[in-house]
Amino acid sequence: FEEYLEDKTNEPAIDIGSHCNKPYECDAKDYCWRVQRQIPEYSVFNIFNLGSKKQVELYSQGIVNIDDIDDNFDMTAIQKQKVQNYKSKTTYIDEEKIKEFVDTLTYPIYHLDFETFQQPVPEFKGISPFEQIPFQYSLHIEQEDGTLEHKEFLAQDGTDPREEIAKRLCEDIPDGATVLAYNMSFEKGVIKRLASSFEQFSSHLLNINENMYDLMVPFQKKYYVTPDMNGSYSIKYVLPALVPDMAKAYNDLDGIQNGSQAMSAFANMSKLGDVEKMKMRDSLLAYCELDTLAMVEVLKKLKEDIK
Repeated sequence: FEEYLEDKTNEPAIDIGSHCNKPYECDAKDYCWRVQRQIPEYSVFNIFNLGSKKQVELYSQGIVNIDDIDDNFDMTAIQKQKVQNYKSKTTYIDEEKIKEFVDTLTYPIYHLDFETFQQPVPEFKGISPFEQIPFQYSLHIEQEDGTLEHKEFLAQDGTDPREEIAKRLCEDIPDGATVLAYNMSFEKGVIKRLASSFEQFSSHLLNINENMYDLMVPFQKKYYVTPDMNGSYSIKYVLPALVPDMAKAYNDLDGIQNGSQAMSAFANMSKLGDVEKMKMRDSLLAYCELDTLAMVEVLKKLKEDIK
């Protein structure tokens, strides 16, 4: 079987297209797109709301790079605007829309980020296989004058962290507080599962969800577009584009520099000795703290650019 996989002549003669993401992203997509066909990370497939039919039409004409799109190609006004912004390598800022977003946030703002891990065979009651189990959060509390307070929680390894993390969230975030997350569907999902599992905290946790806002919105809805974001609204691209110094700070972290590493570190922490375990806990705390501090800086940059 391994020999069969290594024989590239066995590769199916199927071109790329919308089917690569249906019903979910294919595991071979990176190979087919990047390795076989050299599709750049930002291509015609990234144009905002273009639709797969138009994307495939351009691709079938041999057009992959946005710079190669003819000015007369049939697109909506907003699509043409995004293409032109990219070609001219200019930054587009919809100040009115960004101001509307910023004005929805009332102080103090609670910047929240979770870290989670998964278990194929759950050790704890009431958890499904591969369910996201929260073990850590960071919370930067921002006052209107810019002052910050930091709170955090990191569970002990080998224990079910859910009840304690639910309790601490209710202690750290008051009812009615404005909570900000980046890609809040993840944070909301974590909190909703905690609310379902622990009735004594349910009302407070659901109140947190009701007052949560998504910092991703201005970038997802293209209120703020810069070529350095490569057409993406992922924090992986937004942060270095808006706050380069914060992006560099991740590279300076010792041991843990992304969410996958954090997940793996906590899942395997019980295998470490006391000294190594303490060092790993420090690394986890430093990483998660930087995540919410990055959100503070991104919001600050948005405000600066609409003054």
